[in-house]
Amino acid sequence: MGKPVVKTDIDIENRTVPVSFSSDEEVEIYPGIREILSHEPGACDLSRLNSGAPLLFNHWRDSLLGVVENARIEGDGKGRAEVRFGNTKFANDGWQNVQDGILTKTSVGYKRLEVKLKEERADCDVYEVTKWQPFEISMVTVEADVTCGIGRSANNPNDENDPMKKRFMMFREGDKGGGSGAPPAATSAPIQVNEEAVRSQGVKSEQERVKAILAAGKTFELPDLAERAIGEGMSLEQFRQEALDAVHKRSSKIKDATSPIGMTDKEAQNFSFIKLFRALGADKGEIKRAHEAAAFELEACRAAAEKIDYREVKGTVIPVEALTTPLFATRGDMISAIGARGDVISIQGGSGYTGTGGNLVPTTLMAGSFIDILRNKATIMQLGTQLGGLLGNIDIPKQVSGTTGYWVGEDEDVDQDAIEFAQIGLRPKTVGCLGEITRRMLMQTSLGVEQLLRQDLALGLGLSIDHAGYYGNGSDNKPTGLKYTDGIHGKSFAGTDPTFAELVAMETAIAQTNADVAGMAYVGTPAFRGYAKTTLKFPTSTNAGGTIWEPGDTVNGYKTAITNQITAGDVFFGDFTQLVVGLWGGLEITIDPFTHSSKARLRIVAMQDVDMMVRRSASFVYGKKP
Repeated sequence: MGKPVVKTDIDIENRTVPVSFSSDEEVEIYPGIREILSHEPGACDLSRLNSGAPLLFNHWRDSLLGVVENARIEGDGKGRAEVRFGNTKFANDGWQNVQDGILTKTSVGYKRLEVKLKEERADCDVYEVTKWQPFEISMVTVEADVTCGIGRSANNPNDENDPMKKRFMMFREGDKGGGSGAPPAATSAPIQVNEEAVRSQGVKSEQERVKAILAAGKTFELPDLAERAIGEGMSLEQFRQEALDAVHKRSSKIKDATSPIGMTDKEAQNFSFIKLFRALGADKGEIKRAHEAAAFELEACRAAAEKIDYREVKGTVIPVEALTTPLFATRGDMISAIGARGDVISIQGGSGYTGTGGNLVPTTLMAGSFIDILRNKATIMQLGTQLGGLLGNIDIPKQVSGTTGYWVGEDEDVDQDAIEFAQIGLRPKTVGCLGEITRRMLMQTSLGVEQLLRQDLALGLGLSIDHAGYYGNGSDNKPTGLKYTDGIHGKSFAGTDPTFAELVAMETAIAQTNADVAGMAYVGTPAFRGYAKTTLKFPTSTNAGGTIWEPGDTVNGYKTAITNQITAGDVFFGDFTQLVVGLWGGLEITIDPFTHSSKARLRIVAMQDVDMMVRRSASFVYGKKP
């Protein structure tokens, strides 16, 4: 419900007036359902309002009065904006009514993005909309009311076919005729109806229906469909069926978007990042020649982008084959291009190998596959279980509770414990990195330079993935890293660095929850390694047992990875196979030739979809200094 327009605020010359379009007031939107719009920082997405959103009359989409300008959420829990009236006859009539003090009230149409149950009362349930996106502001003749939800719905409040309005009117009348509208049959005595009981039962049923559909909408990640289902009076089963159909269509689109475009191995090996960047960053005098040289790369990227219709493509999409195919066909090609020290990675013996897949990929890959380089730049991907080539959202079951054994007699049944399972979800989250390349380097044709460029991009992405894997807070579009995973063990060290006894205590914490396995690993900083190399395990013993850091880069027999991504004084330990890292295809590239044009540099922004989740939190310990 908006604040009435104050006549003295009207700017006649510019045809504008400031309005308050929303508040955190509790409003009844359906019978027995009340709602609060959160006005906390970040709760309201104003992008649509501030992109020339319409000013309407009574939320009627064909009754345009003007445009919204300068929408914002202020500290007093109010949404405010300036609205500017147009110059059509209809808009002029509305503008005159505003000036005359006749049309004074405002309201907002919006989309609910995240909703949570705030309070259950005897007569209603109260929901808080924690994330929402307004898309229009209306001048209204009536403030928000329970019969049609003006200002709290995208429905047309005066539409006689509005399903929510019909449902409410039937509810008010008791729906005694079963919804047919036919008069009741004559009886010998009048039927006594407890109207209060009917109303209470109707409210309770509606609360349960709305609550169940909202919960299912959250599970399926279909909040818009859930809201429509509530408005149209769908049952929970009807909504679930529509949700399953929508999920199937969504998955099909994502699968199509991430599938190969049909490049051969030879074509994928010949795909050149440098040619593509040269074409995308070419100035007016070079553009024709650069585009001709990169005709194959540009056409392949167009084909990859055309497959993506489930989201907006903002940059240039690199085909999946170009990301997963090695740059060098033979070891001789690699040595010729980057020298005899060129790395060769064995799929079955290289670091980070976590699966079989021997029939899917060659036994040996040269260090030219972009995805393979990326994995080797991120310690979290080396240690964790990798899922590549994902085709959309994926849910992975995890066992929450186990079974108990029993001794039984002859011909007796074994008691059946309920094994509780839950699911962890991987949802694509976009990580980006920014780098620069000089024009002189861009003019090179060496495969070694191509390799170096791919390594630089992979390093930028790998560092971001690494940091999120350890410290991602699960918000701001980041994955949830180990530190913020619920249920992970915690250990505080007495000093800046852990003693050998404190490290053993970390191992014990996992063993006590039956989660210890032989393949567990430590992760620490270079400073931790330096400390461990110079510190004895038992400094007061005549037989010290050697230093904490052991030959073979182990600590107490466990592999130890070192990265600068870890905060000084932190040590992670656990079974990293329980950390699942998901990687989606479709690297997206954006070229900026203007920011540093005076220096003859191109700025490159690369974006990759990735997510990670822990299947068993008891398999990890997070140790930190005081």
